[in-house]
Amino acid sequence: MADRPGSIKTKDRILHAAVRLFSDRGYDKVSMRDIAAAVGVKAASIYNHYASKEELLKSIYEFYTAQQRQLFPSPEEHLRMAETASLTQLLSSLDIHYSPPEADDMMNRIIAIAFREINVDRDSEQFIRESIFDSVNNLLRPLFMRMVELGRLEPFDIDTFLCLFNYFSFAGAALYHSPLSIPPEKWSACLGLLFGTIINNDP
Repeated sequence: MADRPGSIKTKDRILHAAVRLFSDRGYDKVSMRDIAAAVGVKAASIYNHYASKEELLKSIYEFYTAQQRQLFPSPEEHLRMAETASLTQLLSSLDIHYSPPEADDMMNRIIAIAFREINVDRDSEQFIRESIFDSVNNLLRPLFMRMVELGRLEPFDIDTFLCLFNYFSFAGAALYHSPLSIPPEKWSACLGLLFGTIINNDP
């Protein structure tokens, strides 16, 4: 099946379909034939784009990382902001939403897939470690340290705080589309409580 000019490429449609199916059914319960049927291509032709289901999963994680890099503020940008902006303003710049809304849905689904696979798949573990935990730590740790140096925050246990923040954020994303999903208002209330002491110390 040839792609029409301006249409989504078959390879991209395969990736998007795989994200939906993996997050809804579970990675192990979805076959390449299932994905091909969802896209509307022959089962054999899917291997022209992805050699295996494992390669497709890796490509899904690479897609997430690439999208994240486009929108996530750089550590250098945040350190410059630390000179004048309040912590509340800095944290609001981390409240990233992808556009259109379907993109937000896809990104959250990818985290949910990795959450299910983290104990049995090394690539999933590495993805969570690098794209979720390390990216947040690399952004917020120097920011907090700089604000403490400037006297704009009282000294506090930054690593322990980041641990709490990372695991809460990861759990919120991992529970997406599940009966235990965190409602937006509860999410905001939890973050407000978590950051409350630090923000209250922000001059």
